Amino acid sequence: MTYAVILAGGVGSRFWPFSRELEPKQFMSIVGEESLLQATARRLKGLIEPENVYVVTNSVYFYEVRAQLGGFGIPEKNIILEPQGKNTAPAIGLCARLIGRRDKDAVLVVLPADHYIKNDVNFRSTLKKAIACARQDFLVTVGIRPSAPSTGYGYIRSGEKKSGYIEAREFLEKPDLARARRYFKDKRFFWNSGIFIWKASVFMDEVKKYLPGLYSKLRIVESVRDIPRIWPGIKPISVDYGIMEHSKKVALIPAFFYWTDLGSWDALAEVSPKDREGNISGEDTLNLNSRGVCVFSRGNRLVSTIGVNDLIIADTPDALLVCDRNRTQDVKHLVDKLKTLRRKEHQVHLTERRPWGSFTVLQKGPGFKIKLIELAPKKRISLQRHKLRAEHWVVISGTAKVTGSGKSYTVRSNESVYIPKGRKHRLENPASAPLKIVEVQTGGYLEEDDIERFDDDFKRMQE
Repeated sequence: MTYAVILAGGVGSRFWPFSRELEPKQFMSIVGEESLLQATARRLKGLIEPENVYVVTNSVYFYEVRAQLGGFGIPEKNIILEPQGKNTAPAIGLCARLIGRRDKDAVLVVLPADHYIKNDVNFRSTLKKAIACARQDFLVTVGIRPSAPSTGYGYIRSGEKKSGYIEAREFLEKPDLARARRYFKDKRFFWNSGIFIWKASVFMDEVKKYLPGLYSKLRIVESVRDIPRIWPGIKPISVDYGIMEHSKKVALIPAFFYWTDLGSWDALAEVSPKDREGNISGEDTLNLNSRGVCVFSRGNRLVSTIGVNDLIIADTPDALLVCDRNRTQDVKHLVDKLKTLRRKEHQVHLTERRPWGSFTVLQKGPGFKIKLIELAPKKRISLQRHKLRAEHWVVISGTAKVTGSGKSYTVRSNESVYIPKGRKHRLENPASAPLKIVEVQTGGYLEEDDIERFDDDFKRMQE
């Protein structure tokens, strides 16, 4: 049978400030109303049955994946969790091991969750050709004809045309501009899409040959319960570098659909509508004598430009990026700098999602923080207490059930409740509509790790 493995564990650092560590781009609605993950799952309809679709992701994204794929019929047990990200070879190998134990003839279609693809009919047709090729014991990669001399993609040098496929002679790292221009002119070169198709058994044989250390760990895995035990000892490595650059079994199937990995702001600019001056405007943008300016805004404010050219402007409530369009690949280095400086802006937005809903930081200062909390219908936060802060809750929409001091009571719109520090408490939304409250925190320490939990529906150790 044929199975899909969707890789959904990346952090998308080159898409900052929209993409953050705890809200990476695969979960965002960047093009259209669906998230990139949802679009990836929908694209498989009619090709692979939902019960044969697996998603491998970081454990911190479990509830987001489950919520986003709830309407696709993908079983919850098919969400495979990595305790830590180890790059693509371990993630794919883990799924190959688990699925291969279920079906020794399994063919895997490996798909990154954060790609943008147009023409689903041609996409499925290309994959059918690749699946047929994979049944002949090839490691199949889908190659993209370059539309520009891009330095943001890896390349594949192809060889002879065979019956049903093209030989893949060499995998090449992301080039500098001079080499990218040479590759673009040479019709032997394809972009490496990161879409792979192969038998689970054939892939595991290649892991055994080229990554014996990884193989020795994976062969211990009998079920998902074994993952936490073996994962710390696995070394991170990409499937391209670890397997594809060495294997003698690689075949290439050319893609006949539009593809971009949305790996940078410039890639998004290529698929966004532009005016006559080549500008891309956000929801509230005013450009005066500017050309090639791409404004992507989530800041709910006017963004104006005067007399500038070829810029990327990405605006969010807590961070603004202004970048030369030729330097978008360097955004990753900026994120690395934010990590070094221990800035929260690389990790979370002002609005943070939780399994029970979300909260938005409205204002903070010495000794206080104000949040807008939205609790989804029929959800509740953990039974908890705070050692270092007190909380004042004002219900602005909906009806809250509050547990504290050993009793429960109802708090309605325009009513409030005070939770002193040290008191056990729980907030619950018993209704079928969202609950919104304003929370005012006061105290000497107001970070999210000041939580002691006693009971939690989502089995979390920390917020």
